[in-house]
Amino acid sequence: MTQHDTNMPDDQQALSQPGRSYAQSLDYLYGRINYERLSKPSPQHPMKLARMQALLAEMGDPQASLKIVHIGGTKGKGSTASMVAAIATQAGLRCGLYTSPHLESLEERFRVDGEPATQQQMVSLIDCVRTAADAIRHRGEGDATFFELTTAVAIEHFRRSGCEVAVLEVGLGGRLDSTNVCSPEVTAITSIGLDHQNLLGDTVQQIATEKAGIIKPGVPVVSGVLNPDAAEVIRRIAAQRQAPLLQLDRDFSVRRDPPSASAALACFDFQPSPTAPLPLRQHAACPLAMAGLHQAHNAAVALAIADCWNLNAPESLQFPESACRQALATVSVPGRIEFFPGKPIVILDTAHNRDSVEALAAVLAERFESQNVVAVFGTSHDKDVREMLPILARNVKQIVLTRYRTNPRWYPPQDLAAIASEVVGQSWEVVENSHDALQVARHRAGDAGVVVICGSFFLAAELRRSLVDND
Repeated sequence: MTQHDTNMPDDQQALSQPGRSYAQSLDYLYGRINYERLSKPSPQHPMKLARMQALLAEMGDPQASLKIVHIGGTKGKGSTASMVAAIATQAGLRCGLYTSPHLESLEERFRVDGEPATQQQMVSLIDCVRTAADAIRHRGEGDATFFELTTAVAIEHFRRSGCEVAVLEVGLGGRLDSTNVCSPEVTAITSIGLDHQNLLGDTVQQIATEKAGIIKPGVPVVSGVLNPDAAEVIRRIAAQRQAPLLQLDRDFSVRRDPPSASAALACFDFQPSPTAPLPLRQHAACPLAMAGLHQAHNAAVALAIADCWNLNAPESLQFPESACRQALATVSVPGRIEFFPGKPIVILDTAHNRDSVEALAAVLAERFESQNVVAVFGTSHDKDVREMLPILARNVKQIVLTRYRTNPRWYPPQDLAAIASEVVGQSWEVVENSHDALQVARHRAGDAGVVVICGSFFLAAELRRSLVDND
């Protein structure tokens, strides 16, 4: 049996590795270098694509058999990827979705038709990529990173599962991201903002250049980028690569009605421009389950992606309008302005930079302006808290500062308190344990209030399980 045998069921492949347990398989992955836990690459572990290409080649290039949608951006890429995957599933197509990071379990990153990979599948898949990684290491390619390995796991999982569509979310940047070895049918860049400057550059132009690295010659690209400097970088690179570009607020626009108490869902209109370089469908009063104007923008990008996909897809793989509407009316993404009803209401959001905190603040202002909103905030030491805290402070009554414990990148909450005192002029409460901080915030908000948790994926992951268990 080769490591990319397609005839043997996953459970038999797993059993073909005697003694390998699920825990041992995860230990192998987590023992690799992981940029999600580092603030910058090191000379020993530079970001590059050659090793990823060699890894997939050793596995038989499973990506070559997949029709791929590739989505990057500073914020919104995970939500947009989930929307596109939901559209494909509603269209009756077998769809793989690869996103990162995960909130509770690694398997969340590898979904087929909305279902995460099983532990048994994970053992078999990790064995496969481990064999390939060992082979290329012995040839002098170096040790594969955590994200290279998980990307290979996703691609192999989707190949084995017979996926007709594979939606890949960029992990970090774009140009040198491990997902950028694919040949997609459509690419998209949802937004550009200042984040991961230590890895991607200090200006929006530099960051846009890195993210635009996923644009492929002749392949349609959809841009939801509204920053004019960043949008110009994307326009220029798309033109250089002769990639047809669909740009939000130029080739298509969004009009959204604020949510009303009588409507179960907010709705938006998707209006194509008659001068758009590719044909787009009009969508009137399209329902959207996810809250906020920023999610309407993400949904518009997803609809434009669907139309680009349809250009070259055979009839059997088309995304009909009915699938688009049904998917957007029902799709949800854990940790993206996720509501937990109760007294008080709790909102969990992974907002961790200026732009995403602004989007969260807009939802708070729109829906809870008159209520007592208390935030639980903890973040990573590479984030610009001097920008995030003033935005958050304008839209909440109090902030409880805390830290997560699942990753070494946490920002000391006492330091957050000192910065808050300096830039906001208020002394916020510090509670080191995040679960205790949530209880303090609940008490401060009262039964009629709202608690919002934000600042980090890692903080959201740490607190979400207790919220789900108490839901």
